[in-house]
Amino acid sequence: MLKFDINLLWTFVNLIIFYVFIRLVLFKPIKKAMDKRQEIIDENLDDAKKANEDAQQIKSDYESKMSDYAGEGKEIISKARQDARSEYEKIITRANNEADKIKSDARKASEIDAENTRRAVKEDIANLAIEAAQKVVEREVNPELDSTFYDKFINESSDD
Repeated sequence: MLKFDINLLWTFVNLIIFYVFIRLVLFKPIKKAMDKRQEIIDENLDDAKKANEDAQQIKSDYESKMSDYAGEGKEIISKARQDARSEYEKIITRANNEADKIKSDARKASEIDAENTRRAVKEDIANLAIEAAQKVVEREVNPELDSTFYDKFINESSDD
């Protein structure tokens, strides 16, 4: 059986004292150092999480701004195209109006020239008729012939 002696008791007391001593001298400073390291590690993890969240926020802001800028760019291009079309239509309309005016002015000028030419031709014909009449009158003066001749000339002149 087991014998109980004083050495066993002293060994047991020595173990308890050694355990308390080691716990106070060795375990407490090691535990403090480990707790400090754990705090530093936790702080670093929190900082890393915060930095990651900030980076994600910045990324989402960047992406939203980029999509806004892309939308604005499309709007600017669309507006520029509309402005260009509008300006193109204005230029074409102005050019067509100017062309119509030029045609109208040319037509009027042509009609005026034609009228002036008709007048000049009538005047030439009248002068020729007067010259012919003078020659006929020089040859023979006959009131019936003169009256018929003048009536015929006036009717032909007014028909033109």
